[in-house]
Amino acid sequence: MQKKSKIHILPFFIFMAVLTLSVKVNNVFDMYNNHTKQALVISAAQAQAEEKLNQETAELTDVLQGSRTNAAANAENPNNAFTQSEIMILQELAERREVLDLRAKEIDKRAIQLKVAEDEIDKKLRQLKDYEQKLQKLINEYSQKEQSNIDSLVKLYASMKPKDAARIFNNMDMNITVALLKGMKPSASSAILSQMESEKAQAVTAQLIGNNI
Repeated sequence: MQKKSKIHILPFFIFMAVLTLSVKVNNVFDMYNNHTKQALVISAAQAQAEEKLNQETAELTDVLQGSRTNAAANAENPNNAFTQSEIMILQELAERREVLDLRAKEIDKRAIQLKVAEDEIDKKLRQLKDYEQKLQKLINEYSQKEQSNIDSLVKLYASMKPKDAARIFNNMDMNITVALLKGMKPSASSAILSQMESEKAQAVTAQLIGNNI
């Protein structure tokens, strides 16, 4: 009975570990996809901001060049001065440039935050990969250990009298019974089946045939 409990508890633990690993991997890939989309949005916004900044800088340069011409003219003719509309344009362009500078700084800040988040995601992915490898190693070790235990039990029950082995198999779990009989030579397993209760023997036989199809 103690061996039966060990066989059932450890597979349940491995199943839960695999399930937890799958959920974590899905969450990390969702985070990675979200950050990738955010990177594309930030890149597009930065490109638009830079294009607008260059355009308005060119406009400001034209205005300033016109201002220099006006200044030279004003030196010759003091009666000439900036018009009210020109002064308003210069003020508006200065305000727009300040806004664009702030926006560019914010985009750079977000880009840095995104890079840090991507590095963190890469780190978690590496950790999950290591965890997956360790879990797979545990599963392989368990499978080898379980097979070793089954082989030992097969030798034990095969060496017993068929009648005594059949009496034990009548009260044994179906999956364990099938695994043990499947590991025996046909002559030994058929001898035990012939001594088992008819209902249990039929069910075990059906399982053995199904596994071999």
